[in-house]
Amino acid sequence: MTRRELFPIINVDAIGPVQRFYEAVFQATTEYVFPNTGDPVYVTLRVGDSSVALGLGTGPAMYGEIPLPASGHGVDLCIYVADLEEAVAAAPGAGGAVVVAPTDTPWGERVAYLRDPQGIMVLVIQGD
Repeated sequence: MTRRELFPIINVDAIGPVQRFYEAVFQATTEYVFPNTGDPVYVTLRVGDSSVALGLGTGPAMYGEIPLPASGHGVDLCIYVADLEEAVAAAPGAGGAVVVAPTDTPWGERVAYLRDPQGIMVLVIQGD
């Protein structure tokens, strides 16, 4: 069967701190690391039923340009979690920040916004 999936790659200037953030806050597990020895330049993390990749964006990519590590607000990630309060509480100790504390929305979800160590905005939603 042909593999068919879509996942974001977040270009960062340091993989370790961002990887530890997703592990601590969202219980991410490492699916793939390249290279398999030494400092990684790419990792794929599993978060529930989804994946997110982290790439070292400090050198030219295959297309010849240097991907800019997150330095602003170009991408939001959205993650459903079993315990929103737990994820929010873990963020500061994992190098992230709470941007919007847990709040109830008019459409019926309880959400918060976190910022990971590279500045990526993460919309965290209480799942069922």
